[in-house]
Amino acid sequence: MFPMMLIYLFWKACRSKPEERWRRWRHFMALLAVYLFLMFIPTVPRPWLMGSAFFRWWLEYFSIGLVYQGARPLPDRQYIYLFMPHGLYPFSGACASIASMRDIFPRMRIAAAWVSFRIPVIRQLMGWINTIPVDPSSIRKALKGGDSIGLFPGGVAEMVRTDSNQEKLLLRSRKGFVRLAIEHGVPIVPVYVFGQSVLWSQLPMPSLVERLSRWLQASIILPYGRFGLLVPQKKSLLYAIGAPIEPGDNINTTHDAVISAVQTLYDTYKGLYGWENRALQID
Repeated sequence: MFPMMLIYLFWKACRSKPEERWRRWRHFMALLAVYLFLMFIPTVPRPWLMGSAFFRWWLEYFSIGLVYQGARPLPDRQYIYLFMPHGLYPFSGACASIASMRDIFPRMRIAAAWVSFRIPVIRQLMGWINTIPVDPSSIRKALKGGDSIGLFPGGVAEMVRTDSNQEKLLLRSRKGFVRLAIEHGVPIVPVYVFGQSVLWSQLPMPSLVERLSRWLQASIILPYGRFGLLVPQKKSLLYAIGAPIEPGDNINTTHDAVISAVQTLYDTYKGLYGWENRALQID
């Protein structure tokens, strides 16, 4: 949003009449100063802030629920969590990193697209919840440091497929997380978040926008939520946490086990969320 506003104000300043030009340039320079300040101030984890009343209210807004397919809670060890679906915005990952949810996913660091660290305000939030870039070197470093990792395997490609009438995952071609699990000997835990895909709706966009979103690894769609604004709909989120899947020696075998576990997890708990007739498509 900030870059687009800067471009717009710059364009208006260049095209404005002489008597208006100085005023428009002041607006542009003021916004540029705010942008640069937010871009270059250090961002560090703020555990105390993530446990504040504001973020506790955030969880209450979504009426967070939890169900476990296996042991409750999970044994205390390192995991690679697969959060699904991605949705128009991966809000479920942020919710998993704040307030009481930090006890459910201890020592977890969400991996986010690089563009998230280039947008003021979102950049600050990413730093507060100790997010890392979703690249192999950053993930390997975090795993070697003993952290658990939260991934959205479908990524931006899955985001643009979000459908208000059906659940869609992009998983069959995604095997990088399996390689990481085998390399570091870390179990994989599928987490299906019912409700994530209906927090926002999107206006119809041409296919060019989808391709551009994938190239940028960022959402450039036009979403809307409650009251037609960017505020997410007041929907409950149900986190269905699967049993840990130990990585074997074969990537394809482990990957097939993950896909099967995700389908079983969805079929087991979709009725609990009231989605008995809502299908899941895994591509």
